[in-house]
Amino acid sequence: MDALFTVDADAFRAACRDDLAAAREALATLKALPADAPFQTVLEAHDAIGHPLNRTGGLVHLFFQVHPDAAVREAAAELEQELSRFGSELSLDRELYDRLAALDPADAGDDAVARRIHEHALRDFRRAGVDRDEATRRRVLELREEIVELGQQFARNIAGDVRSIELDGPEELDGLPDDFVAAHPPGEDGKVRVTTNPPDYMPFMKFCTRREHRKALHRAYSTRGAPANFEVLEKLLSRRHELASLLGYESWAAYATEDKMIRSAERAQEFVDKVAGLTGDRCRAELAELQEALEAEGVADDVVRDFDRMYLTEGLKRKKHAFDSREARPFFPYAAVRDGILATAASLYGLTIRPWEGVSLWHGDVEAYEVLDGERPVARFLLDMHPREDKFKHAAMFPLSSGLAGEVLPAACLVCNMPQPSAEDPGLLDPSDVRTFFHEFGHLMHHLLAGEHRWLSTSGIATEWDFVEVPSQLFEEWFEDHGVLERFAHHHETGAPIPAELVERMKAAGSVGKGLQTRGQMFYAALSLEYYKRDPNGRDTTEVMKAVRERYLPLPHEEGTSLQTAFGHLDGYSALYYTYMWSLVLAKDCFSAFEHDVMDREVAERYRRTVLAPGGSRDAEQLVADFLGRASSFEAFEAWLAA
Repeated sequence: MDALFTVDADAFRAACRDDLAAAREALATLKALPADAPFQTVLEAHDAIGHPLNRTGGLVHLFFQVHPDAAVREAAAELEQELSRFGSELSLDRELYDRLAALDPADAGDDAVARRIHEHALRDFRRAGVDRDEATRRRVLELREEIVELGQQFARNIAGDVRSIELDGPEELDGLPDDFVAAHPPGEDGKVRVTTNPPDYMPFMKFCTRREHRKALHRAYSTRGAPANFEVLEKLLSRRHELASLLGYESWAAYATEDKMIRSAERAQEFVDKVAGLTGDRCRAELAELQEALEAEGVADDVVRDFDRMYLTEGLKRKKHAFDSREARPFFPYAAVRDGILATAASLYGLTIRPWEGVSLWHGDVEAYEVLDGERPVARFLLDMHPREDKFKHAAMFPLSSGLAGEVLPAACLVCNMPQPSAEDPGLLDPSDVRTFFHEFGHLMHHLLAGEHRWLSTSGIATEWDFVEVPSQLFEEWFEDHGVLERFAHHHETGAPIPAELVERMKAAGSVGKGLQTRGQMFYAALSLEYYKRDPNGRDTTEVMKAVRERYLPLPHEEGTSLQTAFGHLDGYSALYYTYMWSLVLAKDCFSAFEHDVMDREVAERYRRTVLAPGGSRDAEQLVADFLGRASSFEAFEAWLAA
């Protein structure tokens, strides 16, 4: 795979199309098997169809989002559509379905994983519409192709829309950390430019003392993707609704939730409302605190607004817990955080993580690593961590290949947008950036440590979608442990380790605004459900957003903004944004096993063996029960929410 990291657009197309041709040959091989071929033989042949695409499929999705060469990004967009078309054709191949349906699961003997794979394959065929008439199957193919194209356009319109505000001079950066000011010198016209990229936006909204500037940057941030994405989103919602209707579902939300842990859109809505209800009293108290803080600033406004929340919350952290994020930032230079997180994961799981030498990559910022268990290489990963033009603007883990025992090493790429270090600037991270790094690395370890499977269909992050955020949100807990942080969080000038009392103040300050933050997540979850659980035709996405916001958020909508046009999860996660909070409930429960020592190797090994390593070979609910020795509980989450 590494030979493909630096190919040009034409070579990339050729390599991917060769793999696609090999997948089609594998399909033909399965169909040519004799009618009496054994259960395992047919199932292995079915799994083998995906093996050639395991080399390039992940790169296609990654390069569309991050490659610096526009020609390669466009090639990846074409290839993504071709791969989607092949997947759709495969899922609607009646001959293939009939071949699998004719198998007797009893012939799997005591191989429970094989029976599960067979059962899920038949389920997925039926959910794809394989049993529909020819005209319906043809329309399903058309809709799936169009949905991929619309999703790509939605993402392009966000990634390519970096907006900015101009300030009259450095004096208007009052409140911003010194390194932020140094990194934003005036241009030739004397103006200071601040962008909507995360390394600019987050600290500016937390620390800029000038309300009018926070309002301006918030407006720029909250209109990204507009106006183009208004139409794209409307089409995306419409096409998904039509597809769900053709497949016999009342809505896309009903279709999307059916095979998840939650099982239905109704249960997802009940979950959202339950969590929102738990935050009611806390939200009211927090809003009153913010209102009081706003009045203390001398602001003549009778309501707290979105562009006030982060700034006022930081002030309350200082007032209530003597914690200032700017005090912590000098302990978090990018390189030290990177090395510390890698070392923490290696120590926790008894691994070695070292540079992957001799590999050429698509950009000078990208780094390569390999993971060893003892002397045995078990995985590889890449880090693409700093912003650049036309690159994915958030944080995510992109699987590159799923592991196959004895054949293929799992690989993945972590993509973030963190401050770029240089000889003059160590790239100091805000504590929220460090938490994000831990979060995404949790995803990475899940994929990599679930990589020694016989079956491609169970390898890596192949669990129910609403479980995938559990390992990532669980690993965030290591960020709050002083014993972990003091190993790498050293002051970039003095070398002193981060003080325990600072970490304690940081943890205590983390409770400030927890109710409003949780309610905000429920707003996004409710919005994604609302967009996808009804017929979207004739509905204005902004009016829907405003109505849902009024129900869940006590902060008013800012007229002229359109957060939905930059809400990238409306494509990838579609109706399933509730996943984050659902997974957090499970993550808090799982963390109870580590409450005495986060670096307990025995507990970590049990977690690796029972939760990470199984991949998609067992139901997620069973993975949690295997680890905890009991069924999952809401108790730990409720205690966290109340703290």
